[in-house]
Amino acid sequence: MTGLLAACFVLSLGCVGATAAPSASPARAAADAAGTVTPTVHCLLPAGQGEATGPQQMTVELSPAVVEPGGKVHAKVTLGPSPATSAIALDDVPTIPSLDLAMSGGATGTVTVRGAEFTMDIPAGAAIEIPAYEGDFLVPADASGEISLAPIRTLTQTKVFGSVFETPCDVVDGGGPVGTVTAEGTGSEPAVLTAPAGPVRPHTEVRLGGSGWTPDASPVPSLCAVGGGGCDPLKFTAHTLRTDSAGTLTGTATLGEAGAVPDGDYEVKVNDGTKEATAPLTVEAVAAGNREITLSSDSGPVGSVITVSGRNYNPDRWINVIGLDASGTGLDDSAVYVKSGADGTFAVEFTVISDAVAAVQADEGNDPATVRTAPFTVTTGGGDGATAEQQLTTRVRAGTLTMTQDGDTVDFGTTVLGADSGVQRAHLNRVEVQDARGVNSGWSLTATLTGFTSADGGTIPAGAVRWAPACTAQDGSVGAPVAGSPTVLGSEAASLCRMNPDGSRPFTGGKFDAEAGLALTVPEFTRPGDYSATLTLTLL
Repeated sequence: MTGLLAACFVLSLGCVGATAAPSASPARAAADAAGTVTPTVHCLLPAGQGEATGPQQMTVELSPAVVEPGGKVHAKVTLGPSPATSAIALDDVPTIPSLDLAMSGGATGTVTVRGAEFTMDIPAGAAIEIPAYEGDFLVPADASGEISLAPIRTLTQTKVFGSVFETPCDVVDGGGPVGTVTAEGTGSEPAVLTAPAGPVRPHTEVRLGGSGWTPDASPVPSLCAVGGGGCDPLKFTAHTLRTDSAGTLTGTATLGEAGAVPDGDYEVKVNDGTKEATAPLTVEAVAAGNREITLSSDSGPVGSVITVSGRNYNPDRWINVIGLDASGTGLDDSAVYVKSGADGTFAVEFTVISDAVAAVQADEGNDPATVRTAPFTVTTGGGDGATAEQQLTTRVRAGTLTMTQDGDTVDFGTTVLGADSGVQRAHLNRVEVQDARGVNSGWSLTATLTGFTSADGGTIPAGAVRWAPACTAQDGSVGAPVAGSPTVLGSEAASLCRMNPDGSRPFTGGKFDAEAGLALTVPEFTRPGDYSATLTLTLL
């Protein structure tokens, strides 16, 4: 395959003896009745894949049946196959599901059931079915009487290639209630949340406050649609929220970049585990159409280094700066790149490479509508003297994708039957991946494992070994490697480390270290002997 270099290493794993691992506890049976509807949903597919519409079964179990106003309700959600599909197959994709429920009767508004993150394989061109998940929500503090809940929207977030992609599916027909919860009693004093009254910018800290919260709790912020639906904690990249012993809330929450948090009206929700409250929040990036650039100097000789500054740009966007000749043609060798800040400004040094430079141009993400230019005059100086040029050249050639390892043997030690726990731990020898290709195609380091065998015919299955990968970039490397998920080993390739293509960089490369902790669980009834297995590492 053009541009890819495959390499394999083999490790020998050994152990002696056997004992048994404890058996798993039985699964808990469902305790509450479930309500089921099969509405028609309309889905917006991520990454420009279009739209999809079709039926999807939704089953929701709610418990308990009666709560105090402001009380917590637990929901178990089971979804049938979605009309949404993926154009490509993806393995081990981190996924977060959620379901919005509209309330009527004893309370109004929208609540969100958000499941825990898990990994799943996504097939190509086939209906995607999310495993059942569970989550909690709080009924409003002013709720009273029977509250009916009906699904109105699902949201699936997937983390692929270093970004979070969203697939919202709105109920457009055939919906209805899936259950009821009754709010009885007086409940506790509702919490109060305060947020900035004016617009805030993406990728900035938002100061929040309030009173009546649970003392010394750990509050978590989410960004929701107006009305309380679609609540998403990932829209905040960090926060310092805390409550003191008097229940006073203080701190800040940092919004995500402009691409993740578009302009608009929202509600910010804070939940401390037992109480929650919302406050309106308006997000507004710098308005387009009034961008400006300035030069620290509008004239100078060849070789001058000037600062190109800009303001009123969208935040967190790549700005392309290039010199133009008198005809308006770009001088490619002069181009420099910089990312705008959260306040929509940028500053970058620009070198006047030749006397052909007549102006400097800046644009935002190659969008012609954002092009701005400033004139520049190349001066030659005065009096006696002369100038001369010498052309300096060099050649850079692409290298290869390779790996080395610190050793080829891992020893789990000795297990004494009936005396040990049966779990032996070891560490994979460090593997160093070197990517000198100068491209942005990424790479993948995986492993397979054979079963253990002994000289007299004893066996231990490969699935008795689990690993927990870790990988880091060495100093000077370009790109952030991603460690594989903890899993059992076997004949299927398991990810140790990978580098995803990074659209924010022209290339990735450098040296990267990959390691893994290993755990061998020897079955209880295993023939004594010396065992070995072969672990094969493959780099593509």
